Amino acid sequence: MPVDVDWARWLRTLERKRGLARANRTGLPVSFNRQMTVTSFRLEGIDVADTDLDAAAERRTRVQRAFGSRQRQRLRNHMAILLSIVRRLTRREPLGVTQCVRWYTSVSAGLSTSSLDLPGMQRLESTVRRINSPQMRLQPAITEIARQHIDLLTDPMFPSFNGILARLLLQVHLGHCGLPLVVFDPAIDPPRLTDPALLLPRLLELIDNAFDRLITH
Repeated sequence: MPVDVDWARWLRTLERKRGLARANRTGLPVSFNRQMTVTSFRLEGIDVADTDLDAAAERRTRVQRAFGSRQRQRLRNHMAILLSIVRRLTRREPLGVTQCVRWYTSVSAGLSTSSLDLPGMQRLESTVRRINSPQMRLQPAITEIARQHIDLLTDPMFPSFNGILARLLLQVHLGHCGLPLVVFDPAIDPPRLTDPALLLPRLLELIDNAFDRLITH
């Protein structure tokens, strides 16, 4: 990934902020969970109404959830997945292939009738192995995270909702490298997500912003 990045400056900044933010990780705020969820769906071209997001975030009975719309169920499932990711990262638990398959069925909420074929499962296993054996030095770690994310977007692994699942895997990969969860901007980021020259510097910027959020709050 031959991208012109001022690594010396970025590494100094991120290492300093990582030390400051380490003591301020207190889970996933509801507002940030909502923002990450709506952003990921909109990046996939799925419009999300505020009323659907509000309803998905509410505490509901099992009967109410059963009769809720499929869109709200997908949003609710996505927010639950993000919470589970944070919990597993806190416990330093490895990512599992079956867990990723459950994410796929949860996000599709019955909309997709296609399952992962054998090549897809083999690729998922390879992806999970790389995430569970991450680079710990910042430069190779962030470079690998960006490269893998581009690969998952340009060559879809999941039959549907591939972008949403790829971003969930991105968050886990970041967490395993000791980096914070990030949130993209659906208004400006779509052209950057599959361009190495644009995604890598953007990812550095988002990580920097995420550290600032952790340090501030």
